[in-house]
Amino acid sequence: MTKHLLLTVLFALNLLVDSLPAQTATRGIAIFDLSVKNGETNNARLFSVEHMVKVAGINYIVTQDLAEASTYAMIFCSSLLDVSTLTSEEKTELIAFVEAGGTLLAPRVQDEDLFPLFGITAYDSDFARFAIHWNAAANSEALAWIDEPEEWTISLGRSTYDAIYKTLGYTTSTAETLALFDDGSAAVTSNAYGAGRAVTVGLSFKEVILRNQINRDYEAQRITSNGFEPTSDVFSLFVRGLYSALHPYAVWKHTSPGRSAATVMITHDIDSGTGMDTLEVFVDYEFAEDIEATYNVTLRYFDDELMDPYYLNREATMEYIKSHGQAFGSHSVGHFFDFADEDIFPIGQAGNTKASYAPFNDGEVTVGGTVYAECEVSKDELEKDLAVPIRTFRAGHLAFPKFLIDVLDELGYEYNSTVSSSDVLTNFPYQNKMGRSFSGEVSQVYELPVTISDVFHNDPIGPTNYLEKSDIWFEVTRKNIGNGAPTVLLIHPNRNYKLAGMKHYLDRLPNGVKMMEMSRFGDYWKAREAFDFDAELAEEELTIIIPATENLADNISFIVKDGQDLSTIFTKDEKGNPLAFEQKDWGDNDVILAYQPLLTNTAEEIVKGASLSVYPSPTQDQLHIEFDLVRTGMVQIELFDLHGNRVNELLNQRLNEGLQKRSINLATQNIAQGIYLVVLRMANGEMLRKKIVLM
Repeated sequence: MTKHLLLTVLFALNLLVDSLPAQTATRGIAIFDLSVKNGETNNARLFSVEHMVKVAGINYIVTQDLAEASTYAMIFCSSLLDVSTLTSEEKTELIAFVEAGGTLLAPRVQDEDLFPLFGITAYDSDFARFAIHWNAAANSEALAWIDEPEEWTISLGRSTYDAIYKTLGYTTSTAETLALFDDGSAAVTSNAYGAGRAVTVGLSFKEVILRNQINRDYEAQRITSNGFEPTSDVFSLFVRGLYSALHPYAVWKHTSPGRSAATVMITHDIDSGTGMDTLEVFVDYEFAEDIEATYNVTLRYFDDELMDPYYLNREATMEYIKSHGQAFGSHSVGHFFDFADEDIFPIGQAGNTKASYAPFNDGEVTVGGTVYAECEVSKDELEKDLAVPIRTFRAGHLAFPKFLIDVLDELGYEYNSTVSSSDVLTNFPYQNKMGRSFSGEVSQVYELPVTISDVFHNDPIGPTNYLEKSDIWFEVTRKNIGNGAPTVLLIHPNRNYKLAGMKHYLDRLPNGVKMMEMSRFGDYWKAREAFDFDAELAEEELTIIIPATENLADNISFIVKDGQDLSTIFTKDEKGNPLAFEQKDWGDNDVILAYQPLLTNTAEEIVKGASLSVYPSPTQDQLHIEFDLVRTGMVQIELFDLHGNRVNELLNQRLNEGLQKRSINLATQNIAQGIYLVVLRMANGEMLRKKIVLM
């Protein structure tokens, strides 16, 4: 910056700061959309930044108006700040925003006029930086969620490549270095400026978010499966850490329903005759433990060199799964290992039927297959045979054709689970892009990556090492729980020792981990992303404002940073009406708020460790209920269907403390056959739930 321009900017800055209105900035993040200003031809950068803020759970807007963005506590630029990105007036306004106490986060700052704001003096461009090392010595609260070895160093690409994508290594003046590239240059810097702070990251967020999601990441994964690869997640959690470190009593949406610590989804791929023969023991265990799993069915109705037609004549097996309250997904028609090869499996077109679709594999290559037919025929036939909607898809061998999402979107699928979280470097769900392309349209299909599975390529799971493999699952899940991230477990139900390993894994999970069926968690996540709120702070009173249009039954909960230090936390609608959110301590000094009157919803809550016993199930008439009552008080037991509708009240009376046993004759209640939740509410507000099947 020239001396004349610097003096001009400072003079204008002083005038602007003096004229700023005496009002508190809106709590939340304004994503400053620079797509037009930077002449971008697609929304890849904006998409990536918005995904990060969604995962972080902080309320936000997207705007191209800097004046509007400046009314928020934090501005997050969607893309680089080059010399021509902003006008002189906009640079002045941005500097004034930080000077007055705002937080600014921007990738790839290349405009020298803004170097003093960010506390840097120069940058060095390079295309061969392959890792970022976070600086533990910085002792910054912005790094609060970075606490695992795989998080302190994150992979950007495999060093066997000559080049990957452009990064900027900064030379700092007044800025603190929060992270370094592998060549020692500053990758992330944070600079105190006036009453605010300006932070820059020396790369485009497109490269560490969307590039990973569409699996064009220069082989950045350090392990392909059954491992913890959090590169994308670290950046999302860094945004939350930065915001909460600089804005007192920050509020964000929790990443698991209600007061659960995190979510685990059990999924089974039925892709062999052995799996068909053995799966009932898995169903029995899950039913006894009140776990609703997803059974992904391969529709093998034909014979070839790979497999027998093991789906045929399995009506009783499918009915067994269904009658025990489990869910179904599609696992394609043929489970072909070459499904992702575009030359072998062209996209095809809609209109396929079981009668018209006859693929064949000779042991080496498949002929007659299309992506459309694999997805369409399996969905249509399963829905016809099972009389349930098929909403989720997982390809055999996790083979991912280029246009798979385009096909799933058109066919009405809502969820896909055809990637390993290690391979795409994220453990959180994300909205897929069509054609797995930076410029692709945003699909309505969400990806729920497979986190852990019974597939260990180098050292397969077996009867002598299944406990060792179970320990690996647990360790990955433990790290996910630390981030509030969900875990998807894939078990092929074809060996009893796999069930023993799954039991060992589940028994070790801490209380508070939620077990959810995959599509139900997907429903929760979509509702969470769309859920709107605002927060206002006045001295030691925090108010969370939720529009009346939001569905509180979606079980969205909130974390308040250092909330235990506040005198009061209110939760209201926009008209000032109080909402019945219950406050509990969370961690060392935070608070979690969950909607207390919630009895049940489509995202059913089954929290590990609940002390309620309901049996037998299935039942036709007598139902026995046992529970511990900590103190004497009123107890209410009600029956709800899975849509949240109250069906009947089974008990409402004052009971003495201690072990309670009650028997109820459902035959006199005139209740239709189906799956229900028994919901117990106690005087202290505690609530327990158990699922039953009424025959």
